[in-house]
Amino acid sequence: MRNLGLGFYIAEIADNPRERADLEIANISQQNYLKEPTMIDIPEEGDIPVELCVSNQFPYSTKDTEVQWRQVKPSRMQSDFGPREWSTTPWESTGVEMIEGGCPLAAGNGTLLRAMLPVSETAVGQVHYKATVSTLGGADLYQYPADGDYYVLEVSYRAAFGSVFGAFFTFTLVATFVWGGLAVALRIMLTGEEEEKVFEEGLEGKLIEVGSLAED
Repeated sequence: MRNLGLGFYIAEIADNPRERADLEIANISQQNYLKEPTMIDIPEEGDIPVELCVSNQFPYSTKDTEVQWRQVKPSRMQSDFGPREWSTTPWESTGVEMIEGGCPLAAGNGTLLRAMLPVSETAVGQVHYKATVSTLGGADLYQYPADGDYYVLEVSYRAAFGSVFGAFFTFTLVATFVWGGLAVALRIMLTGEEEEKVFEEGLEGKLIEVGSLAED
């Protein structure tokens, strides 16, 4: 048997093979899951919560566990975007925190971890997300979903179109200018017609007086 050197064995031991083997034998890591897009409730405003269910027997580390996400922001010249744009978009990381209440697993209940994705309310399109769960020792990292895959969440426009007070104020302002301007225009038109009528009557009176003087 060939001796591979001290460095090789140090690396193997540092990887904590016993912990990894115990988790695999007990089928604990396979029980953990990241909630799919159909299980996520997108709020009308604020960050989007993404939840991860971890077995109570899994020695996870909340500090080193994170959810990665990314979103393509197309330019004004793009009508759509595809794999080329996604491949060049870097992943952003968001930490998790434990939520009371727990979550159901295939074998009992688990601990619910939640990450708040800071997705803008004006964002439209797709959000890719995945999770990396670290053990307490930090030697093992488990990704969900497995095999380097990720979930795709469809996001629609969520920003408010304005408040009730703002809408009422805008309506009042527009109505004041429109109807007020119309009233002023009508007043000017009617006043002009009355002045012309008075002027015409005055001219007719003068013509009559001049005609009567000529006859005399």
